[in-house]
Amino acid sequence: MRPDLLLFGLMMAVPPLTADQRPVEMSAAGGLSVDLKRHIGIAKKDVVIRRDDVTVCCDEAEAVYSGNQIEKVTCRGRVVIVRPDGTQATADLAVFLASQDQVTLSGNAQVVTPEAKLTGEKIIYDIGKDQLEVAGKKSKFQYGPPKKGAANPPVRPCPPEAS
Repeated sequence: MRPDLLLFGLMMAVPPLTADQRPVEMSAAGGLSVDLKRHIGIAKKDVVIRRDDVTVCCDEAEAVYSGNQIEKVTCRGRVVIVRPDGTQATADLAVFLASQDQVTLSGNAQVVTPEAKLTGEKIIYDIGKDQLEVAGKKSKFQYGPPKKGAANPPVRPCPPEAS
């Protein structure tokens, strides 16, 4: 698998998604490996994926592909997704399924915009419809400016602070 295709696939794990060819940059402190036999690419330790419309940070990212198509991308561990409009999503796990054109955030999942906050066991983002659904037993939606001091502490800086 071409590294640029793997990087593009890893970017597919975050909203908004388009099948374009905008430049993508990825770094991983633990390196990148591709298993050509099993069709899996893995980036480990402090993974940062950047495109002009989104930055994704996580502990590990895995892309499953067939031919030149990404089928599934999984980001694990302290997942943070940041968009330039101020929207930030966090979770323990983010999974992008290409066949369904959707991203599922689970484990302490939350999406925070400048106007609203959505939390739940699982948040499913339908990319084509640009709709969010909260699944699971506990969910919460707040609308309006966040209260002072009410913000959750970030799970990691994303993008990381320059050293």
